[in-house]
Amino acid sequence: MALFSRKGRGLSRSELSDKGANTAESNQPRYSAVGVDISTSAVKVLEMDRGRDGYKATHVGIEPLPRDAIVERAISNLDAVGEAVAAALQRSRSKRKNAIVAVASSHVVTRTIYLPAELNDSELEEQVGIEAVHHIPYSLDEVNMDYLVMGPSAADPNENEILLSACRREIVEDYAGVVASAGLQPVIIDVDSFAVERAYSLVTQAFGDSIQNKVIGLLDYGDTTTHLDVFVDGKIVYSRDHAFGGRILTENIRTRFASSHEEAEAMKLALDLPENYVADLLEPFKASMAQEANRAIEFFSSSSRSNEGVDAIFLTGGCAAIDGATDVIQQVTGFDTFVANPFAGSESRGKSQVLGRQTPLLFKACGLAMRGAG
Repeated sequence: MALFSRKGRGLSRSELSDKGANTAESNQPRYSAVGVDISTSAVKVLEMDRGRDGYKATHVGIEPLPRDAIVERAISNLDAVGEAVAAALQRSRSKRKNAIVAVASSHVVTRTIYLPAELNDSELEEQVGIEAVHHIPYSLDEVNMDYLVMGPSAADPNENEILLSACRREIVEDYAGVVASAGLQPVIIDVDSFAVERAYSLVTQAFGDSIQNKVIGLLDYGDTTTHLDVFVDGKIVYSRDHAFGGRILTENIRTRFASSHEEAEAMKLALDLPENYVADLLEPFKASMAQEANRAIEFFSSSSRSNEGVDAIFLTGGCAAIDGATDVIQQVTGFDTFVANPFAGSESRGKSQVLGRQTPLLFKACGLAMRGAG
């Protein structure tokens, strides 16, 4: 589902789902576009193609962001972010002119409503607008809104289940604006959780039937927060942010070995650090990563009916590339732990090898780029 497609209704959360001809997905336009992921620490631009054997990553560009350019998952420095989008696009060498970008799900109101299945398109759009007044906690003049027909209601086949989403207009305009300032046409403003679900579908293909009906925790170690999504059968059933991120390691490096945050970040990425860095800073940080993972899973377990935790953990984000992190997390949590690699399929395996340690950074960008693969 696209929150705010510039041309027609958006797609569903997963382009791999097939809900039949009576859903909005069946009439969706397909785009040739790059995915643009704007995170707290960097802008990632990714171009993908769709082949007979699946998706293939073709062009990638990553550009770091200055500190506090993104605050509370919203753009606070439009100029800096716009310049970073332009630089990442140039690095990628992509020739595509359309872009798909996502706003954070924390800024999006999502509701499920039920309407008569007999409504035609114009009647449905009118009725959704009427219902939205009762479900969206803002004036409809202040938001961009979209909806998707998910299919017949399980309780009443004469009604359709409608997924309704809305985001405050200034948030949408900021993301569209920085993309446009880089010379791209923002054809879709997506929701980051939908992009994550889409990329997750590629990760699970490598595991086949072994992952069916399993409860999987996806931990995204970001710059300032660690986000846990719990998946069951390819859908997110639980989400929570935790106050822990890679900036802690960067600040420790700055305190010990560097004169500025920028120098510390560069040293961390280049692995240009003294010999005592591993024992003094990296190993304790990996232990903290594992403790945070264990805490996040415990929060989920206490909130779930089964109270049993997860069957396995996948890692994304920059910290997921730290050597030995998966082993430490697996040892502390007791759950099998893997780096989530959406490029592990046959079409993108070679690109994954070229990207190396950057692969975990591109998880959300992959979910966006899948929609622009044509």
